[in-house]
Amino acid sequence: MEYIAAADTDIGTTKQVNQDSVCVKTAKCRQGRVALIMICDGMGGLSKGELASAAVVRSFSDWFEKEIPDELDNWNWNEIGRKIAERLAALNQKIIEHGRQCQIKLGTTCTGILIFNSEMMTFHVGDTRIYKLSDSLDILTEDHTFVNREIKRGNMTPEEALKDPRRNALTRCIGVADSVSPDITFGKIEFGVNYMLCSDGFRHVLSEKELLKELSPSKVRTKKVMQTKLRQLIDTVKKRDERDNISAAIFRAEP
Repeated sequence: MEYIAAADTDIGTTKQVNQDSVCVKTAKCRQGRVALIMICDGMGGLSKGELASAAVVRSFSDWFEKEIPDELDNWNWNEIGRKIAERLAALNQKIIEHGRQCQIKLGTTCTGILIFNSEMMTFHVGDTRIYKLSDSLDILTEDHTFVNREIKRGNMTPEEALKDPRRNALTRCIGVADSVSPDITFGKIEFGVNYMLCSDGFRHVLSEKELLKELSPSKVRTKKVMQTKLRQLIDTVKKRDERDNISAAIFRAEP
């Protein structure tokens, strides 16, 4: 079994700071292979979103390196899911407290995939997305946004949501509300399929048809090609006048 992963991030054309943080970690061990892929998008409307996103990524990176090795012999997905939810809750309180002490507002999305051999779990808060690209494109996460909530309630159409000035308003994130409830799912990894994570700045001006065409698993198989394609798409996004930070990561498992 082989894990292949790549990521790229860009400050974009107008921002002074890149508030996105990206984590890509893969490891080969006696028990098999394990990987963590995640993107946190600091909230651009708040003053120090980059601090919040970096804090969450750093915490998970440390967890992967220092604590995951102790879990491998007795791996239990339900226990891992519980620990991830607890970590996000603790980070939420830590970021809120830091904001109160420094009299600043800061928050972040948090979306990731944890893979162990042929199984995976996703964890998700906010509007960073996970896509599965095979012969079709599937979105594996649900946007925690005002416009998505209104679409589900029948108060807004998807076309209206694309143009609504509140399209970036989050209903769930890390570092703002007193409690946070991540969406957590479990499943099997599909071999030869590309899993792509991206911040909203990456996807706003790219159609699903373009994403599937450019990141199709039949075309994007190696780390080098992944890296090249991500940079090409980021450059395309910048040329189309996207004003946000731009980040994406791709993961693929081969038997």
